[in-house]
Amino acid sequence: MSTQPSGDEVDCPGRDMPNPRDAMSLQTTWLRTFLAVAETGGFGAATRTLHLSQSRVSAHIAALEHALGVKLFERKSRPVTTTGAGELFIRHAKAALQELQRGIEAARSTQDQLVAHLIVGSYPSVSSTYLPAVLHVLMSDHPGLTVELWEGTASTLEDAVVTGTVDIAFRPILPKMHDASLCHRVIWQEDVVAVMRDTDPLAQRSSVSLAEILARPLIGNPAGTEEDGGGFDLRHLLDEHVGRADIAYLTDQPTTLVALVRSAFGIGVINRLALQTTSTEGLEVRAVDSPTAHRDVALYWTRRRSENAAIGAFLRAQERAPLPSHVRALSADPTS
Repeated sequence: MSTQPSGDEVDCPGRDMPNPRDAMSLQTTWLRTFLAVAETGGFGAATRTLHLSQSRVSAHIAALEHALGVKLFERKSRPVTTTGAGELFIRHAKAALQELQRGIEAARSTQDQLVAHLIVGSYPSVSSTYLPAVLHVLMSDHPGLTVELWEGTASTLEDAVVTGTVDIAFRPILPKMHDASLCHRVIWQEDVVAVMRDTDPLAQRSSVSLAEILARPLIGNPAGTEEDGGGFDLRHLLDEHVGRADIAYLTDQPTTLVALVRSAFGIGVINRLALQTTSTEGLEVRAVDSPTAHRDVALYWTRRRSENAAIGAFLRAQERAPLPSHVRALSADPTS
């Protein structure tokens, strides 16, 4: 369990930590040189990036290969290519240097003056309706903190958190994360609604039934295959009836979904918050009579960053920022 503020609202499963014995024998300059050679495709090209002699670059790579006990590059190919072991090591070398930089920033920080750089993952509806409020609180409390924004979809945001591309990310609970070891805090629940033209007979109803939804071509989001989480709001709403659905289109963009509905290609099924990012002129929005006509949204980060000062500051700012309209505040389930 994380020691972050409001720990009862955070789910952070434990995980065995690797033995750092081998890693302690490595030098960060070796890692930087390794990444430079891998990215430029040659020892000579890396010298220009690193401002080192070629003999020094070669010495760094030789020392790293000796410490690891594996060959990292195929030197006979032009350009130089990584071996299988080298390709696997790239991601870990990048993550190690990024984590070390975050540690340096945390060590330089004080309670009164937090100096750090934070990369926040998000998706368009949260970025436009909620994230500015969180950043306003965060910047007011910690003017020395800089924030970089990274937007993606549910599937790409999961990968960004796991690989360290982002430090913390907003993401819907569904589709479920593959990595169960991630820490998370559930923030809110929002309705999934039906969108139709104002001339549609269903627009005269206060809500629509699943049977009425299933009788029409449907337009959902996000795009992608079912395995990748495509149309997860729509599939979750329909539950066991999804096999009977005529899913005409899936799109990542609320504006595209609305345009398709406006052009009479079907009924849209989308979370209500996303509709706040686009005009719904000429359309009507109706509740769906289904116990699964909702989705939950959470913040995710890795366990190794639970003690990071910048993430702690972001979590505190998120607690204080006003939630968007049309959502219901939730507390996280402390179980994994």
